[in-house]
Amino acid sequence: MTRMKLVGVLMAGLALAACGGDDDGGDAGGNSGGDLEGKQLSSLTAAETQQVCQDLAASITLTKEDVCEFSGAFAGAFGGDCEATKAECMSQPEQPTQGGECSTTGFTDCTATVAEYKACMTAQIEAMKAVTCATPPDTSAEPPAGCAALNEKCPEVLGGGAEGT
Repeated sequence: MTRMKLVGVLMAGLALAACGGDDDGGDAGGNSGGDLEGKQLSSLTAAETQQVCQDLAASITLTKEDVCEFSGAFAGAFGGDCEATKAECMSQPEQPTQGGECSTTGFTDCTATVAEYKACMTAQIEAMKAVTCATPPDTSAEPPAGCAALNEKCPEVLGGGAEGT
């Protein structure tokens, strides 16, 4: 279970980075998503889901160093060499970010709101950015405090709903 939570945090961060968060000064005002904040995830259309993804990507800055530091710490948590993994990651050429479809896994029956989802994704990214080789990932299997509402209403969104099945 602990490994799955670590993978969940890593995947959330990488998914948001893949949604086009290359911080090119686009419409980071998020003014198009404000009317969605109170809407339940289960009632979003495909276009609204993509808008939520774009709003999140515009509001979050995740650098290559952030990703490489986390990858190193993740490797270190499972017996690998954090510094070597980070260095190898940093030496790789920069991959272009491409806007993609956001994962909607778990949205179908989810009663959490867009605001609760965004708060959780932001908390996960901040937790990811705080990890260094000196402070490995939290292996408590608990999501960040900002994910309490989402975890209670829709644990499957965080990858915890179908464990053991």
